[in-house]
Amino acid sequence: MAADGSVVKHLTNPLLGRPQPLGDVMRQAHRVLVSHLDEALDAAGYPTLRSAHVSVLATVDPEGSRLSELVDRGGRTKQATAQLAGHLVAQGYAELVPDPADRRAKRYVPTARAYTLLAACEEIVANYERWLEGVVGADGLVRLRAVLLTIVEGNTAPARAADPLDG
Repeated sequence: MAADGSVVKHLTNPLLGRPQPLGDVMRQAHRVLVSHLDEALDAAGYPTLRSAHVSVLATVDPEGSRLSELVDRGGRTKQATAQLAGHLVAQGYAELVPDPADRRAKRYVPTARAYTLLAACEEIVANYERWLEGVVGADGLVRLRAVLLTIVEGNTAPARAADPLDG
């Protein structure tokens, strides 16, 4: 088979009677789920933030974290993480302060506003999981979580940074 765009079209063409590739389905599901979280953030009064911002903020230690720690915890590129963290600083959800262990380094420290946001996000996530349970059922949610955790825990491929365009 030719190594060109026709190969991709062949793999993903539902008219050929093949099931859609699982990676495509998972990516589409991820986009649906992220859009629900982003809409909930909007409705909760956080129109300048997206779930990607919150996922970075949720990995910041109370005493602060270096950018490299946020990159390791979030699986995003350094550039994507820096952009998201910079937006959090600009919006008043984090402060960038000198690292007491190395004055040349900086740490992102959550502000009081960050803790208010994270408390709101606890309710958003609870509502989101109730919605998801309504879509797939209680047993389906338990099975989905178990299957996804099995995939994550069974990963033996070398770690790579996530696509910066993904939430």
